[in-house]
Amino acid sequence: MNPISSLVFVLLLTVFPTQILCQTPFVEQICGYTIYKVLCLDTLQSDPGSKSATLVHEIATIALTHTVNKANEIHTQFIDLKNSAMPGGLKLALSTCSDYYFTVADKLSAASFHLSYSNYNLVKARMTEATVNRQKCDQVFQIVNLKSPLSESTTKLSQMQNNAEVIINLL
Repeated sequence: MNPISSLVFVLLLTVFPTQILCQTPFVEQICGYTIYKVLCLDTLQSDPGSKSATLVHEIATIALTHTVNKANEIHTQFIDLKNSAMPGGLKLALSTCSDYYFTVADKLSAASFHLSYSNYNLVKARMTEATVNRQKCDQVFQIVNLKSPLSESTTKLSQMQNNAEVIINLL
């Protein structure tokens, strides 16, 4: 290598070290656009499919699938809590939220279906409907002046859905 080539290489290495020495993994690049980056990375890096993903659509599908799974998990938890609660305001709130989260999971599943066909308008519409039903559940607990026993889980779902929406908007 001649001295000028060596100098150019050293200058490039100094200015762009990460771009030359290592490429940022695709999932990290995509999660860099999201608000909840740590949650995005935790969710996607644990999925074997994301390691081989090369398209944003693949990452969006994986993120939305995890969001659907979380919604189904919360729906089941609301049912279990409702079944074990004593009659009263809490049981009524749990029952109502169980219904709302059935709809949340259904709307997110529909969004996933529409994503598989790249129908982004319907994806966004179903995700908006899921958000509205999540918010209705939150309002139920506010009305009866109680804190939801699943507030941490529902907050995480909200963050997961936000991340999935950001990724879908990259398409």
